[in-house]
Amino acid sequence: MSAGNRSEHSVGSLPRHSGILLFLASAAALYFELVIIRYLSSEVRVFAYLKNMPLIASFFGIGLGMIRGAPSPRLRRAFPALAAILFLLIANSSVLYLTHLPMPTSDFWQFSFGTIPLSLVSLIYVAGVLYFLALVVGLFVVLGGFVGQYLQDLPALKAYGVNLLGSLVGILLFTLLAFLSLPPWVWLLVGFLLLIPFFTGNHRTLAIFVLIVVAVALARPQAMWSPYYRISLEQYPSPPGWSSPSAYKLSVNYDYFQRMLDLSPEFMRQHPGVEPNRMAFPHYELPYHLVPHPENVLVVGAGTGNDVAAALRHGAAHVDAVEIDPLILQLGFRLHPEHPYASPKVTKFNDDARAFFKKTKSRYDLIVFGYLDSHTMLSSYSSVRLENNVYTLQSLQEAKGLLQPNGTMVLAFASGTSFVTERLYQMLTAVFGVPPRAYWSGYDLVGVVFIEGKTSTSAVSGFPEISSTLPVRGDPAVMATDHWPFLFLKKRSIPISVLLVLLSFIALAGFVCRKLLGVQSLVRPEGLHMFFLGAGFLLLETKGVTELALLFGATWITNTVVIAAFLVMAMAANTTIMFRRVSYQLSYVLLFVCLLVAGFFPYAALDALSSIPKVLAAGALTALPVFFSGLVFSRSFQRCSDPAQALGMNLLGAVVGGALENLVMIGGTPLLGVLATVLYATSAIALLKQRGVPEMRATTAVGVS
Repeated sequence: MSAGNRSEHSVGSLPRHSGILLFLASAAALYFELVIIRYLSSEVRVFAYLKNMPLIASFFGIGLGMIRGAPSPRLRRAFPALAAILFLLIANSSVLYLTHLPMPTSDFWQFSFGTIPLSLVSLIYVAGVLYFLALVVGLFVVLGGFVGQYLQDLPALKAYGVNLLGSLVGILLFTLLAFLSLPPWVWLLVGFLLLIPFFTGNHRTLAIFVLIVVAVALARPQAMWSPYYRISLEQYPSPPGWSSPSAYKLSVNYDYFQRMLDLSPEFMRQHPGVEPNRMAFPHYELPYHLVPHPENVLVVGAGTGNDVAAALRHGAAHVDAVEIDPLILQLGFRLHPEHPYASPKVTKFNDDARAFFKKTKSRYDLIVFGYLDSHTMLSSYSSVRLENNVYTLQSLQEAKGLLQPNGTMVLAFASGTSFVTERLYQMLTAVFGVPPRAYWSGYDLVGVVFIEGKTSTSAVSGFPEISSTLPVRGDPAVMATDHWPFLFLKKRSIPISVLLVLLSFIALAGFVCRKLLGVQSLVRPEGLHMFFLGAGFLLLETKGVTELALLFGATWITNTVVIAAFLVMAMAANTTIMFRRVSYQLSYVLLFVCLLVAGFFPYAALDALSSIPKVLAAGALTALPVFFSGLVFSRSFQRCSDPAQALGMNLLGAVVGGALENLVMIGGTPLLGVLATVLYATSAIALLKQRGVPEMRATTAVGVS
């Protein structure tokens, strides 16, 4: 570190404080990464379909910043401006008409963006997305620079351990705030507090941080934030003579999501023509044309309670209501006009539907799938959307297994005449062995209802039947399965909308790397070895999230546990190398053995285990490869002449891993393990090319080039 740079810092930058500052910088980097992924996808809707692009941009910025080292005074001064532009754009996206940024939609299904010409849509879309990603990269170049700056002041393995610990704390901190349903201004306040030691004495920067927090707090203060969604609620005017609320509209991430409706006999008798109640009433009555007085009912995707209220109106003895979002469940309990969740006949489960299928021992006369098509992605590290694991062949088979011998399944979906409707029809036919009856429900114009089970042979009067328009094509490749859970993809392909952004970003990132880092520094065997280790690690992380979601549900808890477990495994490997040298050969052999076992092991077999053994077995299978890859990484990191650059190359590799992750939309989730194996094998080849470099036990690191 030059004397000029040192004069820019507070006393906190002295070596004796480097460990604390490295910890804070690492925590802040991972913390802001999750903040941006969550905030962007909620406010600018295209990022709900491109969630791994902010992740890729974050890794690229951090890696580039670490390789370049301590941020220059100019970059430090630019940081608060970058933060202000990015977060104020996000906070005011609806005012600036950025929330529903037009997006090409030809190869996957989503809400329509109107009739803008495709070429113009593509131009606006790519330019808008790249602008946001450029701001993200700029922000993380500074944060990565702080990590790289203090990384060089400590012994290599100790520095890496501090980096991992800080990263783990950053992830857990944001997860806690999300769990508490706190709003974005709190997220930013906590994040900026982590950064205060890096800007001590810079009153201008600290003042801008305060202004950003205040501005974000004042933007849409009425919005509520659950662990999954940005939620807004609007009350419809009650009809004359009706003193209590008759309907609410609930929107998620600026998209209409569901309504809370009074469909009680008293209300419908007095006000039969009031909307939206009149339009929705037939839909919720439909299941009970077939099952007039069900004994035991399961509602998955129970939401605010309309389906639950319908079951109670028709004399259900007991209703199990499953809803993944705790805030939506609370709103239904407090505000639903019929108060279904207050009934002693109802048991509420705040859980993922798929996880509930595996846990419950009950059997049902009627299973009702509410509208689970949420059009959002949950996982910060996966292209799999929240509802996809619920709508697979295996999931529907599990649901069928919960039916009584004469039970009925009713599945509603807002898919209209799209290929999604045809796909669901084919999947239900495959699961039950007979085609379902399909009807237009009249709900929100595009509502479709499928009926399977013993009563599906009976026609439902009053609803247009569309079964004859949905022939079974018998093509298993287009069905959604646990290995290819992309319900909304038209075929096995990467959507053009994803490719346009991904290829444009990779091209620009390659240009920036060549200009700022040079080709020679990027192709050295030492750097390539770390690069491919990073790419393999990210794919393993995505694979872990995907597989454990099938066992324990696609919840924020599953994501956090997987990511935390991977970091803990990396820390355990790092600690091992600090005290005992483990050969590369042994580490790689055990890594490939673990990858092979994990690739062929039937995770569904773990369902037979009780809770604790199931968690331990699944965690070991998923995270153990990270321990052995961590042994390789830590030993290589220990002998690096430039630890900051090595870790930066590792993160640039994660960028490539994030890009390759999209191939699962072609080859399915098992491809993640294959790709990870190939990347780790490539890292071994790069290692062989550098074996002539003398191995040394670094006690201090040299300056960043």
